[in-house]
Amino acid sequence: MNIQNVILGFLSEEPMSGYDIKRKMEVTVAHFFDASFGAIYPALRRMEKDGYVKKEVIQQEGKPNKNLYVITSKGQEEFQQYMESPINPTIMRSDFFIRLFFGKFTKKENILQWMENEKEHVKRDLESLLEVQSNSSNTDKYKKITLEYGLEYSKMTIKLLDTQIKFLREEYKGKF
Repeated sequence: MNIQNVILGFLSEEPMSGYDIKRKMEVTVAHFFDASFGAIYPALRRMEKDGYVKKEVIQQEGKPNKNLYVITSKGQEEFQQYMESPINPTIMRSDFFIRLFFGKFTKKENILQWMENEKEHVKRDLESLLEVQSNSSNTDKYKKITLEYGLEYSKMTIKLLDTQIKFLREEYKGKF
């Protein structure tokens, strides 16, 4: 999976601008895929050069022109090849977990603060997913499955962090 495949998937549903793609990612797939504008726009330029998308310039009154990207038949073929290819194993990368793994090399206060911060971050993600869920009555069943995964993963993470924070606070009681 790469940014190109994700963009082609979104453009398979409807034409979008780079801004539209980023916003759509934020409210649909951010719990398992994220990309910055700095990744999206270069990918769109490459994809246009490779013939996977076509850019249509939309004139706007009082605003800069809008670049709308439309998937081409070549882009559809490329996306279909991706969809039919073997799935790569899921690899999670997390700065939080790396630091926690090496936690013996820092202060106990840092560990607890990291865990509290991570819990708050996950709570915000859960709130976003719950909002998406409340607005997803006409969403297809496959998108609902990924949404349900995100909801359950977030709930499990919050529960685990709550348990471990409580455990560490008890263990550290009086030690700092």
